[in-house]
Amino acid sequence: MTNALGKLFGWSPFRLLQQHMAQVTICIAKMCEALKAFERGDWAAVESSAEEISRLEHEADKIKDEIRGNLTRRLFLPVERGRVLEILALQDSLADRAEDVVVLLTFKRLKILPGIADQFREFRDLNIKAVNLVSEIINQLDELVEAGFGGTAADKIREMVHNVAYAEHEVDLIQRKLLRDLFGHETELSPGDLYLWLQLIHELASLSNGSENLANRTMVVLEAK
Repeated sequence: MTNALGKLFGWSPFRLLQQHMAQVTICIAKMCEALKAFERGDWAAVESSAEEISRLEHEADKIKDEIRGNLTRRLFLPVERGRVLEILALQDSLADRAEDVVVLLTFKRLKILPGIADQFREFRDLNIKAVNLVSEIINQLDELVEAGFGGTAADKIREMVHNVAYAEHEVDLIQRKLLRDLFGHETELSPGDLYLWLQLIHELASLSNGSENLANRTMVVLEAK
């Protein structure tokens, strides 16, 4: 049964948050395309992806601005404005990081070393998995409002937050091994190449870290009710 809370407030910021998060996941998908192109040495595709992700990230920014505009015009919200803005900022940071990853790929034609290729692909996929998991949480927020921030909807969110945290833990483990193996090939890399690899790994890892932060922020909203 739909809770009266949603009817009382009439307008929920979560629909626009979901729209924004959908655009963020499109940015992540484009980043994945760029990384796969990088791995196979298709530099034309990398450059094309860099231009496209810049456009996609700008579209996400426009949705972000729309949400902020609505928040300033609305008097009643099912959650505090500050909480919504915190969630929005964390979502936005994921799109920014995806763009940063692709931009890094355009600085120099890095070669992916055979000794780390498999680990890097696993690392890439785990970070993308974390973003997709937190996207599922955002997509459940309307249901959470309708349930009055309780019941099975809240339990489902808690379990999903746990799954994001575990994905971030998996990223930490593979990141440590990836870095150890990267430094094991240090003599095969120029200083510039090594620096770019470290930056690339750092920016990719920020996706799972940001996803965990976003998941935790939704828990704050949940527990505040």
